[in-house]
Amino acid sequence: MVLDLINIEFAHDNMQAFLQIEQPPEGTAWPTFEEVLKKAQEEGLVYGINEQVIRRVLEEKSLRQVLIAEGTYPVKGEDAELKYYFETDRVRLMPKELEDGRVDHRELSLVQNVQKGQVLVEKKPATLGTLGRNVKGEEIKAVVGKDLTVVLGKNVTWEKNCIVATCDGEPSLVGRKVSVQVVHNVRENVGYNTGNIDFVGSVHIRGDVENGFTVKASGDVVITGNVEGGHIISDANITINGGIIGQDKSTISCKGDLYTRYIDHAKVNVDGDIKVRDAIIHSYVNCGQKILMGTKKGLVMGGIVRAGTLIDAQVLGSRMGTQTEVEVGINPGFRLELNDIEKRLPELEKELDMAEKALIILNRQGFNLPPEREEMKAKLTRTSFVLKAEKRRLETRRDEIVLQINDKQLERGYIKVRQTIFPGVRVTIGKAVRIFKDEFNFAVLTYSEGEISIQPYR
Repeated sequence: MVLDLINIEFAHDNMQAFLQIEQPPEGTAWPTFEEVLKKAQEEGLVYGINEQVIRRVLEEKSLRQVLIAEGTYPVKGEDAELKYYFETDRVRLMPKELEDGRVDHRELSLVQNVQKGQVLVEKKPATLGTLGRNVKGEEIKAVVGKDLTVVLGKNVTWEKNCIVATCDGEPSLVGRKVSVQVVHNVRENVGYNTGNIDFVGSVHIRGDVENGFTVKASGDVVITGNVEGGHIISDANITINGGIIGQDKSTISCKGDLYTRYIDHAKVNVDGDIKVRDAIIHSYVNCGQKILMGTKKGLVMGGIVRAGTLIDAQVLGSRMGTQTEVEVGINPGFRLELNDIEKRLPELEKELDMAEKALIILNRQGFNLPPEREEMKAKLTRTSFVLKAEKRRLETRRDEIVLQINDKQLERGYIKVRQTIFPGVRVTIGKAVRIFKDEFNFAVLTYSEGEISIQPYR
């Protein structure tokens, strides 16, 4: 039979099939294309057949073994990929380069901040791959891509194929765990090793803040050591277990309360209460509410100390007659804001006068101005409008502050001295001022009919 002349062989893995035709006996016709396909089907060859090759073999009457079919190899699945949107290698966090090429070693940028809803990690999932098929039509399974697992830590969640922050904070990767820390822990001094700290959460420093370095946080700041010429800014509370060694350089600013052991030669602005265990010495202190000195030393000596409602101290001034100013009854923030406004208003007047004079000159030149003059005129008009608006706003705010300062309600502030007021102390309560020339003990100072009244401490 003609079919007996057709030989179909398969590779060991059935991924290839070969055709070899034997020399037909004399007087016998060559197999036809249809006969070759019939033989292939009988042998189980059903997939990947190259009909063009079969036709060529028959046309050329080739007796060689020829590859006529190939299966499709499976395609391995793609491995999962993780793309991090924060720096996971802290070694790469480099000092900030200044415009002139120098490096500011205080700005090391070692703290990374993320906001609620920010994408931290994007995962491209592993794929299953593509099935293969051998020449006998049998499916061949693909190798699935390798998966990469990520463990969810605190304050993160999955959204589709992304890990996002559920709060503001600092992203971290420990092993395979991704988290957002709401407290940034510094286990050493804030100095050249750490650089400045600027964090959207709370900061806990287990050391000192060295001279010239800044810690800024939207949450609480807790410092177990001292602030030695550094700068602390917080939108919440500040706790300094040591003291503030200002060196006439330190600035402390917070919108909440401040607690510290002592304040020495520093500038402090606090919206809430200030609690100091030992002393405030030669410092410039503004407190929106109460200043409460500790029951041991409780000393306020030198500088200017202002509080909105109360200063409660053991001692004001010193036996040496150190000039010391204390003030209550008016929120110091009002005075500071009023000073800024009164400084800015003359500058505004000058800028506005210059702009309007220039506009007068341009208006005299008529309507057919060159394009550059028209542009200048439009710019000056906008500038004049903005300056006038700012002037009106500042004047309104100035009048509001003056009204509040003159309000008798603000004269309800008082000063409690549990031991001694020394000569050289200047006391202001509301609009009343008194400079002490004699020593007073156990006194409560209040405002009464335009003067400062001294009552016995109870």
